[in-house]
Amino acid sequence: MEKKSGIAFALLLLAAVVAAYVPALTAGFIWNDPAYVTENPTLDGPGSLARIWTDTRANEQYYPLVFTTYWVEKRLWGLQPFGYHLVNVLLHAGAALLLWRLLRRLALPGAALAASAFALHPLCVESVAWVTERKNTLSLVLALLAAHAFLAWRDGGEARAAAAAAPARRRKRPAAEAPPDGRPSGLWAAALAAFTLALFAKTTASVLPAVLLVLLWWRDGRVRARDAGALAPFFAVGVGLSLHTAWLERTMVRATGDEWAHGLLERLVLAGQTTTFYAAKILWPSDLMFVYPRWSLGAAGLRPWLPVLGWAAALAVAGVLARRGRRGPLAGLLLFGGVLFPAMGFFNVYAMRYSWVADHFAYQAVAVAAATLVCGAASLLAAARPAAVRASAALGVVVLAAYATLTFRQGRVYRDEETLWRHTLEGNPGCFLCLTNYGNLLLERGRTDEAVPLLVRSLAIKPDAVPTRLNLARIAEERGSFEEAAGHLRAALAVDPEDDEVRIHLATVYTKSRRIDDAVREYRKALETPSPADFLAHNGLGVALMAAGQPAEAIEEFRECVRLRPDYEHGQANLERALAIAGAR
Repeated sequence: MEKKSGIAFALLLLAAVVAAYVPALTAGFIWNDPAYVTENPTLDGPGSLARIWTDTRANEQYYPLVFTTYWVEKRLWGLQPFGYHLVNVLLHAGAALLLWRLLRRLALPGAALAASAFALHPLCVESVAWVTERKNTLSLVLALLAAHAFLAWRDGGEARAAAAAAPARRRKRPAAEAPPDGRPSGLWAAALAAFTLALFAKTTASVLPAVLLVLLWWRDGRVRARDAGALAPFFAVGVGLSLHTAWLERTMVRATGDEWAHGLLERLVLAGQTTTFYAAKILWPSDLMFVYPRWSLGAAGLRPWLPVLGWAAALAVAGVLARRGRRGPLAGLLLFGGVLFPAMGFFNVYAMRYSWVADHFAYQAVAVAAATLVCGAASLLAAARPAAVRASAALGVVVLAAYATLTFRQGRVYRDEETLWRHTLEGNPGCFLCLTNYGNLLLERGRTDEAVPLLVRSLAIKPDAVPTRLNLARIAEERGSFEEAAGHLRAALAVDPEDDEVRIHLATVYTKSRRIDDAVREYRKALETPSPADFLAHNGLGVALMAAGQPAEAIEEFRECVRLRPDYEHGQANLERALAIAGAR
């Protein structure tokens, strides 16, 4: 009977998730989905799958398992967005069901309601409806599988140790002295394997071993040395891959500079503010948006420290309760803070140049909060009158219905990129990223007159925004205003002198405006350091040299361009034209 009810609940939850995410299932690709899927060269060609795993710089982030799923899906249904969205929705439903089973394994009341609250909570929409955030859904599924396997291994060992120690207990020997012989090591290995795969989906899963220690402490009242020892390899793998991700954020994604130049005190303040923000959004999920306003950061005065002091007070009270045998509140606070730790601001994350917070940063925290609040309330209601229990259950159903409705509405925001930017700008009109990306989208659709005001507004908000400068330079170039275009490109180079693609673009504008010497200088400077754009620099330099009446030198540049990129048609055509001109002479 229990098995049938479990299957019925699983099917009901799956149906509820699919229904709530219908708008997401019919959505398209947005923002950087092209870099991850539709225009990602690592998803095509021979050796592409091997490159995903062996080249840590092949993609924006080294999450090879995520890109492997895209690689497989592209062969199954091409670039039809429905399939990618369906996989995300099913992964989310799977994570909710695994959470339910984990809570039942821990013998927590209200497990089904807690899992349903996580499954339908609107704060999860960004992680589910945005194809790029496959990282979250896939990573959480694998992390939960790892948790199940580890606890099964650990509890199986305890049961065997207890059975082996039974005769000793009759002789009044402590059961704790019995060695945990015979524990199935295969489960431990499976847990470590699932955890490693979770890290290859997103390294925020690195908090799992700490989560398991907290759970064991909450359940057993202590952490045994052998449990910590069993989790030591998990910590080692998690820390190693997390440090690698942090290094890539700084070196490849370039999460460095003044926007991240904050001291420890400011980062502590930020941690308190972001944690409070997420707690508030989980409790009252209103005014959700893709990019939230980025507030000013400072540690002067008392006000910025209020969230930190509030959390410290909550931990202190929970600590007192824990010493009295009520470990649940402290465990819940530790788990909530632990899963949010990677997104608190202690580490440089590129997305934080736009906003300190994002819905997808809180995906795992929603699961923890749902489990802590719902199961905690259910525990308190265990001794309540039946009428109070029924009223609480009815309230829970109402909340779930409200969550499902909000999730359905929020899913509409991700229908397409224009809808996304328009919705975000309604709540955050000062979002320079949104203004720039919306303007760029309008440019791609030929709506230049609508795009220009958006880009100008963006530049007024953030004068050092390189993408905005590039878009305005592109418009000016198309209109024949070459000096205006060059001015934007020079300003972009002042922000990032190492950006060879911007320098090549500037040299091209100089060529068009007949400033040949300036063009040659910029092309040669771009070629001083190796870059994936070198073939463009050689081609552009050849064009400039042809304009300067130096066909022999130009031919050498065109030849180098073709050698670097044999499939670049413009380079091949320029080489043939230069050879013809040289032959005619």
